[in-house]
Amino acid sequence: MSVPMWSKYYLGIAESVSKRSNCLRAQVGCVIVAKNNRIVATGYNGTPSKVESCKDRGFCYRKENKIPSGTQYETCRSIHAEMNAIIQAGKDLCEGSNLYLFGHQEVCMMCKRFIIQAGINMVYLKKDSKSKQILILPEEWGQCL
Repeated sequence: MSVPMWSKYYLGIAESVSKRSNCLRAQVGCVIVAKNNRIVATGYNGTPSKVESCKDRGFCYRKENKIPSGTQYETCRSIHAEMNAIIQAGKDLCEGSNLYLFGHQEVCMMCKRFIIQAGINMVYLKKDSKSKQILILPEEWGQCL
C-alpha cells in the first residue's frame, strides 16, 4: 500500500473534522498545517461555545427562509471552519502555513480576509469525497477584495 500525498492525507483529516459540525446546512472541516508538516489547529463550522446550535434547536433559520449560501452571514449562528481553526491556532502559528478545507468548493469573502491576514500560504479545497482537490494561492485574492 502506498503512502498518500500530504494534501490527500490532510484533506482526509479535514473530512473527519467536518463530522463534528453542528450545522444543519453543511459540514465543513479545516486543518492548518505548519511548514514542518505539523498540524497546528483544526476547526469545523458550528456555533461558538455556549451558544445553542441549530441542531439542538431543531431548525436552521437560514434553511427555513431559503437564504442563499454566501449571503446574509449575520443570520447564521455558526462560525466557519476556517475562522475556527485560525482562532485556535493564532496568527503566529498560521504564518506560512497551509490550510486544508473539506466540505466546500470555494472560500467566502470573509474567510478570504481571515486567511490573508493570518499569513496562510496555500489553501487546498475539496467539496466532497468524490471531487478533485483544488489548490488556491491566497495572494491572488488581494486584487478582488
